Amino acid sequence: MALLIGNKTKVKGYHVQEFRPTELKQPLKCVDRDAWLGFGFYFWLEELFAHYWGQDKKSSGKSKSYDVYSADLNINGCLNTVFNEEHYLFFIKKIEEAIQYYQNRQKNVSLEMVNYFLAKNVWSKLGVKGIIYDDKPTNPRNKNRQYSVIPDLYYKKRIQIVVFDLKNISNFEPFLKEQK
Repeated sequence: MALLIGNKTKVKGYHVQEFRPTELKQPLKCVDRDAWLGFGFYFWLEELFAHYWGQDKKSSGKSKSYDVYSADLNINGCLNTVFNEEHYLFFIKKIEEAIQYYQNRQKNVSLEMVNYFLAKNVWSKLGVKGIIYDDKPTNPRNKNRQYSVIPDLYYKKRIQIVVFDLKNISNFEPFLKEQK
C-alpha cells in the first residue's frame, strides 16, 4: 500500500509531551485506552496544532509546561484517510466491520474494542504502518481559541499521524523546550 502526500514518502511530524528535565531520545508510545487510533506514536503535521495539544493535554504536570519534538516520519505504508479517498473508504469499512463484529456478539462497542480488533485483525495483517487522520478541533481547554475568523469553518485540517513502529520514525529531536 503506497502512500504519498503530494509526492512525499516522508513528512515532518511534531510529537508533544509534558516537560521533562531530561530530553527524550525517542517518542513515547501512547497506550491510552481512549486514543483515537489505538496504541502508537502520535504526531501532528503542523506545529500550531502541536502547541494546542500541549496547552490542552500536556501541560498539567508540576511545571505546567510541555515540550515539542520533531521527527521525520516514513509514511509509506500508512493508511491516508485524509487525502486518499480509497484509503478513507477502506478505513470506514473496517471500522464498521469491527463495530458489527461486537454488535453481533451483543457487546457494547467501545473505542478501545474497535482499536484492538483493527490492530489485531486488520492493520497488522495488511502491513499498515500507521494512519493519517483528520482530527476535529473540539473540546479545547482554552474556550477562547479561534480556529478560524469564521466560526465553525475549520478550513485547516488538524492532521494527526499515528505510527505503529519506531522503525518508521527518524531524526527525532527536541524542537521547542518548556512551552507554556
